[in-house]
Amino acid sequence: MAKYKNPLIVGVTGGLGSGQSTVARLMEKGRAKVISADEMAKQAIARNKSLQKDLMKVFGDDIFEDGKLNRALLAERAFKDITETRKLNQVVHPRMVENIIDAMEKARFSGRYPLIVIDAALIYEISIERNFDAIIVVTATTANREKRVKERDGMTRAQFRERDSKQIPLKEKAAWADFVIENNGTLEELEEKARQVYKKLMEMQKVKERRGKLA
Repeated sequence: MAKYKNPLIVGVTGGLGSGQSTVARLMEKGRAKVISADEMAKQAIARNKSLQKDLMKVFGDDIFEDGKLNRALLAERAFKDITETRKLNQVVHPRMVENIIDAMEKARFSGRYPLIVIDAALIYEISIERNFDAIIVVTATTANREKRVKERDGMTRAQFRERDSKQIPLKEKAAWADFVIENNGTLEELEEKARQVYKKLMEMQKVKERRGKLA
């Protein structure tokens, strides 16, 4: 018999380099099932031949080499201006959302997880915020975010600013969020903040579970 019939659906989002995926992984240390939108997009591109053809039509046949996506080349073309970025989103996001929904339903019906956490940078940008019981926005200063992506991905300042400009400003996202986690300190400090939010989410799930039993 399923233990959790009404898991809490939680979105974790932020800005480029803010640390949202780190927060999601910290939630996974508890009893949360984490679904990465990036991984869902990668799976969709790798497995969906129709999607691959659509990407090649828009960005050129050479973005695939021996059946594998050249991510650097796609990024170079897709993020050069807002029009190209929108084209990428229009092609990839519908399939990505389908994969996320499938993964969510599998986790929900397993009954194993009190929390199902979706790690997705563009929750507000693609207008899926109403699908969540709660949304966490992870924030950090622009300087810290730029430093992190430079160290992690080798991204230049110009590349960072170009990509960051295509997302909704963090201040706006934070104003809409149910929980805001500021990530300008140490990993230990971030872990403690995530732990406190996790506790509150678990309390919310208990309420949702009780309401489900009464319905």
